[in-house]
Amino acid sequence: MFEFGRELRRIFRNHGRIDSDPSLYELMNLQLLITQGRQLDIEGGRVSTKNRFAPYLEAAQVWREYGRRTGDPVALRRAASAAENAGKEAKTAAEAAIAALEQAQTCILSSDLYETHDLLNSAEELLAGGRAAIQDDEAIRARFNRVEAQLAARLAVKQGVGEDLELALLAMSHIDRAVERADKRVQQTHAAADKIEAAQARYERADLLTLVGLDRCDPALMAAVIKDFEALQARFDPAYEPVTWSRVNLRLGLAMVWKGEIEGNPGIISEGISLLSAEEEPVDFEHSPLDWVAHKQALAMGLQALAELTLNQQIYEKAMQVYNLALKRPLQKGLSLRGQLINNRAACLAKHAELKGDLQSLDQAEADFKAELRACKPEHDPVGWAILQTNLARLYVARGDITGFMMERAEAAYALEAALEIFDEQHLKSLSKGAQAQLDRVREQA
Repeated sequence: MFEFGRELRRIFRNHGRIDSDPSLYELMNLQLLITQGRQLDIEGGRVSTKNRFAPYLEAAQVWREYGRRTGDPVALRRAASAAENAGKEAKTAAEAAIAALEQAQTCILSSDLYETHDLLNSAEELLAGGRAAIQDDEAIRARFNRVEAQLAARLAVKQGVGEDLELALLAMSHIDRAVERADKRVQQTHAAADKIEAAQARYERADLLTLVGLDRCDPALMAAVIKDFEALQARFDPAYEPVTWSRVNLRLGLAMVWKGEIEGNPGIISEGISLLSAEEEPVDFEHSPLDWVAHKQALAMGLQALAELTLNQQIYEKAMQVYNLALKRPLQKGLSLRGQLINNRAACLAKHAELKGDLQSLDQAEADFKAELRACKPEHDPVGWAILQTNLARLYVARGDITGFMMERAEAAYALEAALEIFDEQHLKSLSKGAQAQLDRVREQA
């Protein structure tokens, strides 16, 4: 699938360790990443190694890539540890800055995967500490700009793009600067790794524009996002950059789905679904589990949006099949992606059951969620527990709509109040906003 034969001579050397080139990580499966990471850890810790900084830094990059694809917290800890060791072995201010940059990227990734927003503060401190050392190095400065843009975008999302437009505009200025410098770097080097970094800066910008477009229900802004993603996707070959191409394709498909939702246009939603349901997938579950699951979730969301617009029961059922397929795969507990999947599936099930007037499906879903609640301890995974409560609330509301019983809405309000308390404690503004809106609707109907 990835045409490894063409790459063998440039990939393998040094007794199986792969030549240092971050662009090749895209072609490496999970086992190759593990092998590479372990050998780099050993090389960095070996007394005879003259320059320990290089293997430690590369180990941090490899383990971060493994963590990005799997959500494995052990890999994320190994990435952070390797970056810290690289910082200790740094011989120049520039090397120390690069190590701090790698630590910051691991903090941001961990925050993305597990919604541990406190790590964003750590990333901010690391970037501030390394920034002074890179004024005269254009290559490092371009990388710093990209990561600073990543951080600014996440801080804007954490605050709420609809609530604080100034923060979103500040993040966009950071991203625009990062895109400009990254593109300039690609023109100078033509290196595959720089091309991928430039792409990451561009889809950071498109991601933020997408959130603003959704918040404001602006189809023109969504059309601009689609145009950006189409241009970006044309720069990559799925045979050589499968992971980046897949991530851009996912965003392009979702942007079409959301534009169709805003306009009430099933044709545009169908275009997005077509992109997301292509038979030839450049990335399978074994190569990148989280990318595969995210792709399936996006497809299910597209089908769900089309079903809600057309009130087609068969499309609802197909969306549920895709949600179930994604949830059958093992995912780390606490992953935000897992919570999103469970949350979206519950919403789809409730809408479908309401359309059919199917109490039996709701009863089975309630039993499933309560079984998960018994296994999920709020003191160990408060956010996961709260998400389950919001899902139960959706089912209670759907049952109340079918039966007309007020008691169901009272149960829903109780579950939402418990969830809202957790979201507020954890400073999860987007989840708090959603739960509060749901609670307000329940109270209005009571």
